[in-house]
Amino acid sequence: MPLEQITMNRSEIKLVGYRVHVSLNQDLEENIVVNLREEMTKQRHHISNQTNAGMYLVQIYPEEEWTPDVPFTSLVAVEVSEYSEAPEGCVTHTIPSGQYVKVTHKGPESDIGEAYDWIREQDICSVRSFDFEYWAPKASFDEEDSMIDIYLPVEE
Repeated sequence: MPLEQITMNRSEIKLVGYRVHVSLNQDLEENIVVNLREEMTKQRHHISNQTNAGMYLVQIYPEEEWTPDVPFTSLVAVEVSEYSEAPEGCVTHTIPSGQYVKVTHKGPESDIGEAYDWIREQDICSVRSFDFEYWAPKASFDEEDSMIDIYLPVEE
């Protein structure tokens, strides 16, 4: 499954959203990120200064070797032009400006692991402290024509 990759410069992205610290296995078993996305969909109207109707998933990894059982931080959020008072339970986070490799996963979200496997096999930004996904507005996550952009920082 060869995927297209594009290297680009990105400006910083200010986000407001929900944060959780769990392992991939726990997330998959309990649908934690899916539930956060549903909660964000319901509550996003309380967040001021939104710049678009999409959502982000930021994944921040610990310095130790990652396995599906190692907890890491996930943030499901919306982009804002500037920070104002965040709703209860929400946090702010800034994705730094810089160079990123964008890989687009095409197909159901349930198959996105295949895109991450391909990224790993291609050794694209294999050592990274975080990555993020952009979910387009009104994305249908179960459709064959769904698209999710994955951004990997080019770290020095």
